[in-house]
Amino acid sequence: MKKIISMLLCAVLLSGTFTAFADDLMTETKSVSVTATVSDTPYRKVSDITFEILSSDGEVLDSDTQHLDYNTKSLVFTFDIPEFTIGTSFKVRATDGLDSVGYYENIYHTGGEMTFPTYYYIDANGNTVESTDIAVTIYPLYDKTINLYYNANWANATGARIINGNAMIPARAVAEFIGFNVRYDEDYNVEVISLDGKDMYFNVGTAYTTIFGTDLFAPEPTVMIDGAVYISLRTFAYAIGSELEVKDYGTYMDINMSESDFVNDYFKRLPINQMNISSRTNYLVWVSLSEYKTRLYQGRINQWKPILDTTCAIGAPGTPTVTGSFEYNYKTRWDYGTYYVGPCLVFYRGYALHSVLLYQNGTEYDGRVGMKLSHGCIRLKKKDIDFIASTIPVGTKIYITP
Repeated sequence: MKKIISMLLCAVLLSGTFTAFADDLMTETKSVSVTATVSDTPYRKVSDITFEILSSDGEVLDSDTQHLDYNTKSLVFTFDIPEFTIGTSFKVRATDGLDSVGYYENIYHTGGEMTFPTYYYIDANGNTVESTDIAVTIYPLYDKTINLYYNANWANATGARIINGNAMIPARAVAEFIGFNVRYDEDYNVEVISLDGKDMYFNVGTAYTTIFGTDLFAPEPTVMIDGAVYISLRTFAYAIGSELEVKDYGTYMDINMSESDFVNDYFKRLPINQMNISSRTNYLVWVSLSEYKTRLYQGRINQWKPILDTTCAIGAPGTPTVTGSFEYNYKTRWDYGTYYVGPCLVFYRGYALHSVLLYQNGTEYDGRVGMKLSHGCIRLKKKDIDFIASTIPVGTKIYITP
């Protein structure tokens, strides 16, 4: 109702058709303000914010500057301008110190002009009130963003940024790209980054950090932002023996981490990474017939990380398993009445990775592994084939060696 009355009054005033009521309301004023609610943005950049007010034809009438710090919740910008009549429209714009401004459903970046009218409205007590205020939401600047690379390759570091002068990176995305295992321990509120039996503990909310058994304080506390844990790049890089090369372009930085000998030495020790095997996906399955082993890896060529190592059954002497390099083509199930096998991950003609023989209720009809007894397929315990089937996409390399 308030909005309707205000619009009607403004329309009457602007049309030049003044009723006695409207004539009584006509006043002259010299003050307009912008009330700015600050978006709850963590680790905002401290800055001075300037708003300008302009006439409807674009003439700058006044400006006001307010200081934004880490704890500011709202700011009021007040403008002294030549006397005007209620019903006059103005433009306002932020000229410095912000990323953007929200006005109703629109977002205006620095320099974008918002038009708003002044008007009367009737409040809940029936009083006539002047409205010469515009309410907006302001979105602060972050400190500069980071483009992070590992050995000149983009390190999956979307969201990396400078916080209080320190480079902070999304821990899981970057560490997993390099080859580490990452898990978040909810009980202790800690991000655990591991490789080759060695652990790093980044405690959320504090700079207290443990690197391979040594306690230290990172230059910036580990924090949770939008559900992701951010850690000190310097602490992580130096822990794994990487050097940092920084190029500062003013509004952003390019940072390259050199290769880590600690990481490279680990991967070089794994037999699969000595075979120069690639896959069209981020997964690779290696079946070693002589060992009766099926191994699942995640990563990329020469940097495959094991995530499953299990015993399998292979082809009987009269129906041996093929060897060579293949790709997972499709998933199915083969039913034999009393029992079935599935899921079946077909990789070549009638050859597949599939479960041991199962009754229709899912229990084992013949659960033997570690021997030669199939018609050429690779048989796995149900929990193992279920895990593989739920993990690898079509196109994953299936590499089978004697």
